[in-house]
Amino acid sequence: MNIKSLRLLAGAFLLGVALLAAGQLGTGQTVKAAEPQDVYGTARYDYAFQVLEIVNKERALEGAAPLTMDKDLLSTAMLRSAETVVSFSHTRPNGEVCYTASSKMSGENIAKGSGSSCATPKQVMVLWMNSPGHKANILEKSYQSIGIGCFATPYGTYWVQCFGRGTAQTLSQPENEKAGYRVATDTTSQTVLIKGTDVGSSSAGTSTASPMPSAVPAGTTEKPAGTKAPAEAITAPSRTNTSLQFTVKCYLKKITLKWNKVANVSGYEIQISNKRNFKQKKTYSLKKNKTQKVIKKYKGKKLELGKAYYVRIRTYKNDNGTKGYGSWSDRIRCQM
Repeated sequence: MNIKSLRLLAGAFLLGVALLAAGQLGTGQTVKAAEPQDVYGTARYDYAFQVLEIVNKERALEGAAPLTMDKDLLSTAMLRSAETVVSFSHTRPNGEVCYTASSKMSGENIAKGSGSSCATPKQVMVLWMNSPGHKANILEKSYQSIGIGCFATPYGTYWVQCFGRGTAQTLSQPENEKAGYRVATDTTSQTVLIKGTDVGSSSAGTSTASPMPSAVPAGTTEKPAGTKAPAEAITAPSRTNTSLQFTVKCYLKKITLKWNKVANVSGYEIQISNKRNFKQKKTYSLKKNKTQKVIKKYKGKKLELGKAYYVRIRTYKNDNGTKGYGSWSDRIRCQM
């Protein structure tokens, strides 16, 4: 993106919200290998803790217990705020859903602003509280812990709230600091914090990542600089907290999966692959009344003796035409 295009982003803000009751959402995406993108900015811990104060004031008005900043979720939220510079979405730049950033996460709010929009804790909280999905996350009574990320960059300020249901590991407020993240853009790697001299180099304060594009449809004229674009909310369906118990039997060139029926779900998904990472996979979708699946073929061919296959299972629930997914089970290896 050129400098002219960057200037047209001034004053724009965007929002996103994700909800999770157990596990993670499935993306079903295949991500091509790509070079990581380095993002530099300032981690604003002072703003993060100011947002927490406002969150707890809003929760008190609704009779909800205050949230406590969790050490791990705080680190996750800062990392996720850097990732949203590359991809403003609940899908991470490497193609994974946001909840893979931390097993403690049960919900996520995101926002981005530049200029005088969404640049302070009060401003971002006004935006979130005026959006039903974001407000529901902030006031959810089952949440106990939170991590808040505020990452200030030349392209604007990026905000993330990561909500958790577990007891928080408390910490003192860290000092603000210049930070860099090497953002993973394919599933072969993970986003990492850039430490040491890299952050203090001449490239610090700038970013090699392409900033989020303005919310203007293709073929239309972009708005003049300083004009606010309408807020955009991204709401993921919530799901019930369920536990899927199952068994796998591998015998005579067939794999049999059996599981206990789970209440309050729409059905189940099963995947089989000859790769541990499931990059080459076959997916089966079954209705909620099913409790068994026999697999005799993989990609149109009969299962072969002497070969290893991997299987896993998860629940799904339909919510207003959108599927929300539970966590994948542990990967089970079947040696034929």
